Amino acid sequence: MHRRFGRSMQVAAVVAAATLALSACSTVTNGTPSLRVAADADLTVVGDSGNQFDTTVKNSLSDVVAFWKVNYPSIANGASLPPVKGGYFSVDGQQVVDTGSVSGPAAKDGCIARSAKAVVNNAFFCFVDDSIVWDRAQAHLVPVLAQKYGTLLIALAFAHEFGHALQFRTGNYKLDLPTIDFESQADCAAGAFLASILKNQTAHFRATPEQVDEALTGYLQVRDSTPSSPQDISHGNGFDRLSAIDDGLLHGPTFCYARQYFDRKFTERPFVTDTDYKSGGNETLAQVINPNDPKTDSTAGGLQPDLNRFWKAAAQLIGKNWTDVKIAQAEHPKCASDTSSEFGYCPDDNTVYFSNSFASEAYNSLDDKTISRDTHKVSLLEHQPADFALGTLFAVGWGMAVRHQLFNRPMDGKDALLAASCYTGAYAKDINVAGTSTSHAFALSPPDMDEATSAMLSLVGQDKAYGSRGTTGLQRIQSFVKGYQGGLSVC
Repeated sequence: MHRRFGRSMQVAAVVAAATLALSACSTVTNGTPSLRVAADADLTVVGDSGNQFDTTVKNSLSDVVAFWKVNYPSIANGASLPPVKGGYFSVDGQQVVDTGSVSGPAAKDGCIARSAKAVVNNAFFCFVDDSIVWDRAQAHLVPVLAQKYGTLLIALAFAHEFGHALQFRTGNYKLDLPTIDFESQADCAAGAFLASILKNQTAHFRATPEQVDEALTGYLQVRDSTPSSPQDISHGNGFDRLSAIDDGLLHGPTFCYARQYFDRKFTERPFVTDTDYKSGGNETLAQVINPNDPKTDSTAGGLQPDLNRFWKAAAQLIGKNWTDVKIAQAEHPKCASDTSSEFGYCPDDNTVYFSNSFASEAYNSLDDKTISRDTHKVSLLEHQPADFALGTLFAVGWGMAVRHQLFNRPMDGKDALLAASCYTGAYAKDINVAGTSTSHAFALSPPDMDEATSAMLSLVGQDKAYGSRGTTGLQRIQSFVKGYQGGLSVC
């Protein structure tokens, strides 16, 4: 988040980022099936190690192929699904790092023959010879993420890669479009496949709501880093990727592969000012919890006055009055009946209460990763600064105030939390603007949509915050996306 400053300056420094994919390819994770409900898949893989990682990948691909055998005719004018002619390839990426080459039959893959190093910390569909390739090295991205975020992620990741295989079969890949369009379509395909898992229609995977939320949290880890220029955008930020998965979940395979799908809008963008770049797009914690107007207090961040600005205007549109919400520090909200609560809205005094400890925890809540340039080994990072993760908690509190002030509706229960999440999405859309628009004195920075997405998954439903109230992280994300894309009228 940031307040608007003066004349903008283009970011001259290069934003360091790990390049995790070839053109139209994505990273994936390792693991075992959530629940084994069928014998392991009998799938031929060149370089198959026989370990649990490769077994899980084979189970994933087997289920994905079975799904598309049923659904491919709906996107291909009734045609049957052609097999992957080039085959499947498992590669020890650490051997590639050590020797600079791939040994054995896997070296014959069309993309590996062009660049062996392309497979390191990666998995991809190869358009050269219609194949799917992955790095199984234990310390590389594929297995490291799965160890933390669970095995459902591997099914989603290879559903994404097979989404590229479908582009190859339908001819979509020939369209002159930005890479992010193709990546988003593949994410949509992963969402359509996830829907079949949730309906217990796949042979090797079942998933609890908790496992879905865990996998989606892991999927955020394969988001793009903030690009240094629009030309560096490839797969999308976390919001773009999870909203595409949501498209597939809600609307199914035919929707994903309709030509109109390429009309979708994206939120990923580079930094605009040097100031925003140097801060990582983050205000300080002190700024986020300072409720004063920056016009009169230079140490204030501006979030709370802007939330009141937005909701005052929204109330006027429906002929109602808005009373500005306040914030106050307290160990527990004044109206809380549960002593575990450390963040919440109280209607009697129209105040969002927060504890300093939980505000700090929320501010430092983002998961990230680094990949060593020398060893190519992956390290996962926790507790990274994320000002709009905390900002999202405040925005949800304002959403509860909307329920109370404008509609006199209950603020407890599932409906209230999902409505507040939807309102938060609509607010995020209003302030997610680039450049130096004078109409927005307060605006989101490029990483903030990832921070909001993470907060919806992992923070909002905590007992310290608003409690899950029977919602899942996925449902809160879906409500947030709904509000962002559709505005207040759909909430």
